[in-house]
Amino acid sequence: MRKYELIKVEPHNGIVQVTLNRPEVRNAFNSQMVVELCSVFQELGQDQNVRAIVIAGAGPIFCAGLDLRWVASTDGKNQAQWLQEAEHLTQMYQAIDKCPCPVVGRVHGSAFGGGVGIVASCDVVVASEEAQFALREVRVGLVPAVIAPYLLRKLGFSWTSRYSLTGEPFSARMAQTMGLVHEVVPAEELDSHIQILSNQFLQVGPQAVRETKFLLRRLLTLPDQDRWSFCAQTNARIRGTPEAQEGLQAFVEKRRPTWVKESSQIGASG
Repeated sequence: MRKYELIKVEPHNGIVQVTLNRPEVRNAFNSQMVVELCSVFQELGQDQNVRAIVIAGAGPIFCAGLDLRWVASTDGKNQAQWLQEAEHLTQMYQAIDKCPCPVVGRVHGSAFGGGVGIVASCDVVVASEEAQFALREVRVGLVPAVIAPYLLRKLGFSWTSRYSLTGEPFSARMAQTMGLVHEVVPAEELDSHIQILSNQFLQVGPQAVRETKFLLRRLLTLPDQDRWSFCAQTNARIRGTPEAQEGLQAFVEKRRPTWVKESSQIGASG
């Protein structure tokens, strides 16, 4: 794996923690971090030994979104260059969202703007009770355009409108109500919950999990008339895989399947 400067990549027995590592600017991402995040999720997604990825933030908060000093710096840039930067951002979010293996968000402190977009791109999210969220783009004259598809998919139109139009903050409990966050826990229990959750991915079929993630996302875009055929074909195809045969045989023989791994110690952040 290549070396990264603005993120930390820590493998733990099949679980990999990716930590945003610019605590001096609240883990706001600039062009380099965007490239690094895009690269690491593409690389980890291709590694069949990776069972799940935990994305976290170093320092007191999870992520402040875009580094506004980077955005505010024109340096003679024109519309074409701004479009290129926006496309790079789009590629970063797509790399997280389309990563074949499960992505778990570990949110503490706060997540603002594009940081909320990262949270919305995760499959499972655990947040500490004190965590605050905000879609602050309109407060600085911007629009949450790149992250809007993920917000709409996760929150629906009503909640996305409510908070993207005002830019006001909302709590972890409200984020849970909206469906952005799955679990809210005391700050001192955040790492233990991430640990428990991560270990669940060591008990399940690694290819089955990837196929399930692909199935669910594919069903979001398929027309109704094609869904049943796609589901039936997927069911039949998976039943013949070595992993499925091993899982079924292990059930009959009352033993653990060969893919089950021991607990993995995830490193703490924050």
